[in-house]
Amino acid sequence: MRRIVVIVHFLLLVLSSINAQIVKADHDDSYKYGFKDKNDNWIVSPQYSHTHWYDKWKVGTFNMGVSCGLLDEWGNVIFPIGKYTYYYVYDKKDEKGSRYVELTDMDGKLGLATLDKKIIVPCAYTRIDIASIKDYGIIKAKEGNGLQCVYDVNGNKIIPAKYADYNFYHYKDNGVIEVKNEEGLKGLIKADGTEIVPCAYMDINLVDIIGNGLIKAKEGNGLQCVYDINGKMIIPAKYTDYNFYYYEEYGVIVVKNEEGLQGFVNSKGKELIPCVYTGLYILEGDPNIICTNHIGKMGVINRENWNVKVPFEYESVRVAADGIYLVNKGGHKENGIIVGGKWGYYANGKEIIQCIYDEASIFNNDVAKVKKDGEVTLIKNPLKDASQIQIASGDKSSDKKRKGPVVSRYPAPDSDVDKNIPAAKESADNTFAFIIANENYPDAPVPYSLNDGRMFKEYCQKALGLPEKNINLYEDATFGNIITAVEKMKSIADAYDGEASVIFYYAGHGFPDEKQSTAYLLPIDGNATDITTTGYSLAKLYKELSEQKLKSSIVFLDACFSGTKREDQMLSEARGVAIKVKEEAPQGNMLVFSAAQGDETAHQMEEKHHGLFTYYLLKELQATGGDVDMGTLTEYVTKQVKRQSVVINNKKQTPTVIPSQSLTNSWQTMKLK
Repeated sequence: MRRIVVIVHFLLLVLSSINAQIVKADHDDSYKYGFKDKNDNWIVSPQYSHTHWYDKWKVGTFNMGVSCGLLDEWGNVIFPIGKYTYYYVYDKKDEKGSRYVELTDMDGKLGLATLDKKIIVPCAYTRIDIASIKDYGIIKAKEGNGLQCVYDVNGNKIIPAKYADYNFYHYKDNGVIEVKNEEGLKGLIKADGTEIVPCAYMDINLVDIIGNGLIKAKEGNGLQCVYDINGKMIIPAKYTDYNFYYYEEYGVIVVKNEEGLQGFVNSKGKELIPCVYTGLYILEGDPNIICTNHIGKMGVINRENWNVKVPFEYESVRVAADGIYLVNKGGHKENGIIVGGKWGYYANGKEIIQCIYDEASIFNNDVAKVKKDGEVTLIKNPLKDASQIQIASGDKSSDKKRKGPVVSRYPAPDSDVDKNIPAAKESADNTFAFIIANENYPDAPVPYSLNDGRMFKEYCQKALGLPEKNINLYEDATFGNIITAVEKMKSIADAYDGEASVIFYYAGHGFPDEKQSTAYLLPIDGNATDITTTGYSLAKLYKELSEQKLKSSIVFLDACFSGTKREDQMLSEARGVAIKVKEEAPQGNMLVFSAAQGDETAHQMEEKHHGLFTYYLLKELQATGGDVDMGTLTEYVTKQVKRQSVVINNKKQTPTVIPSQSLTNSWQTMKLK
């Protein structure tokens, strides 16, 4: 009889659903329930004990007592009355966009189906979980004993009810599933249910770094073991943690013990370095390991034989060059940076250069910068230049300061500008001159640079009225000398608080960084082939000056900054070398007057024993007694240099004036005193 009732209801639904869409559930005056369209016409006539319309999913339920059916928006029956008591439609869809409905049968068991009537999971379970269906195509179904089985979206049971729970976050990438047993212990299985790691661990962590991965498994005592993806335990539970970031490249694993100290083991768990360190660092390109021990001292361990290569006596160890380490004694860390102490270099089992420096750098193209007692110098790689090792043995002969004046190999100044220098009427107490005259380069001397610097000093003192103590002359200046000069300029600017002016004069080689087309001053101990390390950048000079509180700063450069013609003959005949560099823009109250522009060469004036640019600069200061504005001075020098260079050298040389932006409209009226 019940079967006949179900068939009658089904026929009524079909006949009433032609060419209309359901929009709501309703009842008649006798409280029989059915479904209506938007015109309030019955699509499914009122005949049920209850109906409900779910507009969100375009489905409705209709009850006959406890039995419940499900229909679509056209009144087509999806599931008829007689088999199920409840339906729950999920928002979540799978990768194909299918929508799922949870079924409750007459015995209260749960199952899963699609809205196109396909049964995925039969009604045999106490709980259905489709949280992983969209990402992994997985459905979990819990049995009455609390264990869960796993179905795929095609209705295949792929894992029987053996585990209490599953996590699928490694499933797509590695085809493995984390499982949990009834005691809450975790393990790992493959997608076909094959066990990789038994359910015996507090936590499972798949380290997906090589091949098909490694697995860390934590025991209840906090120690961890390591399995491979095939289920073989390769390291027993001896350590609290493992880091595999060196494993793929170097075949070693960083391990940590219960005290938090670190060591190294290999892929089979063999101890290479015991857990006595707070830090272990393998640096790219270096065959060794920089380590920090439990009291904060650093050293180096050889990765070939696992012996100590640099003893644990230092506050800092860095790779300085191939086979050399930059080390610090006596310093301390502030915000991760070593402060104080002394720096040196360690190689071949000893301090090849003792820890005597306040600051030191790594070697760049076999040159490093070191600072001692405020003086910066350049040193060469001691493994390639044995003379540097004298420093380590305590022989300071190579570090002695030069005594006596610098000797020039060229005739002394004896031209018309070197005589009858006018005397200033007033003293320029707040103007300071810094003069660098670099002549005696080892391979390419610059003719008459010492004459230029020395006579410019005379003009500063006599014609401009600067006190002798205000004039700083650096002959054959090293890199450290240039640093010292700049630091002194900064100290003066700070002390005078905006009331001082600076004149900076340079005669010597300039040189470009070919890659960046930027200009550098070349110290007497610099190397043109490594200008970015051993040269002093013009951009840095301008920046240092512009950042100071100065009334004005005027820069004279009797040098050029080019680069393609580097042969000794060219350097011996000219005051620079020949490439076009970018024009650096001065900032602040700064004016730059340079001897040449672009790829031109700054020449000397042989008969006057001066640089062409400096000769006419001094000539105009002599004629005006130093009382000349920069507009007049630069105009005269530029005109004369351009003319005489063509006549004497048969080459163009064009002095260039570059004012900072703030002086664009006023630099012509500036004066040197």
